[in-house]
Amino acid sequence: FNPQGPQQDQFRRQLPNSTGEGKDWGFWLNMNDGKFVLRVNRFETKRVKTRGGDAATIAQRSLRIDVFQSDAHQLVNNARAWITQFNPTFTTAQVDAEIARQTGLSVEEQRELQLPDPGISSTQDVESRGTEIELNFNPNKYWTVQSSFSDTETINTNVNPATTDWIARRMPFWTKIVDPRTGTLWWDTPYGGNTAHSYFTNSVDLPFKILQQQQGKSNPQIRRYRVKASTNYQLAGITQHRILRNFNVGGAVRWEDKGGIGYYGVQKFPASITELDPNRPIYDKSHYYVDAFVSYRMKLFANKVGASIQLNARNLGEDGRLQPVGAFPDGTPLAYRIVDPALYILQVKFDL
Repeated sequence: FNPQGPQQDQFRRQLPNSTGEGKDWGFWLNMNDGKFVLRVNRFETKRVKTRGGDAATIAQRSLRIDVFQSDAHQLVNNARAWITQFNPTFTTAQVDAEIARQTGLSVEEQRELQLPDPGISSTQDVESRGTEIELNFNPNKYWTVQSSFSDTETINTNVNPATTDWIARRMPFWTKIVDPRTGTLWWDTPYGGNTAHSYFTNSVDLPFKILQQQQGKSNPQIRRYRVKASTNYQLAGITQHRILRNFNVGGAVRWEDKGGIGYYGVQKFPASITELDPNRPIYDKSHYYVDAFVSYRMKLFANKVGASIQLNARNLGEDGRLQPVGAFPDGTPLAYRIVDPALYILQVKFDL
């Protein structure tokens, strides 16, 4: 149960509460007194009218063309500047009324959308389904092996039509209003090095089309397959040497499938790319990671205090790199996350 505060769409209509439902089924197999344990689970979950997805982000971006943020291209701010410049005798009320006439946004809309309370969002349904397999194998009391496999798909459906309706309402004003200071269409006039048209295309229109066209399809940004295996062995299983028998060694291998970081354009450079192809995702490659540890157990202070020293190594062999998380429509990476080099941690624990 996750209580939600009120939120509204661009038309200031209250959004419904989100709900969810889920279904799991599978089986559990325990053999040879727990030495072999297998669990298989199939799940399906559905979040209805969820507000935290891409639809919410795009809804907020759509308002940044008119109000909501202090972007240089923002229509209401620019309209206020040129109306004040060319009508120096106007009162504040007259300026507000003229802004409303030119932009098509009433004084009330300007005020309530500039600092919206409750906040602006949008809804969509998110369906997830997949299979999880876990295996625990203990050949003897000294050796344990654990492994897991997951196959997960996420699908977006029922994207709220409010953003489509808002764009349809605003587009006639966006594309026709003229900035009298330059004599050019506000839509295509650069402000701070950017135009409202380019902001709309890159930040609203392209991702919104992808979201709509991907409805009912598996989201390629979710890495579908993941595998993990880990093991731990006590050297007492092969030697009774007074020092060696107190050592534990082990490690883990993790692997994740490729993941989408963007989409190729329908057009190709050097042509202007105005549409992305939802059937041609750009993928970051699959990755694997290796961890290891060695620990030593001992007694201190006349065998009265137990202690252990453990050295952990995470991401063995990793030298550090940049991993792409976003890409231009030609496949060139545009954003990265930093992958740290291998990490070594020394832990000392006492039993008091």
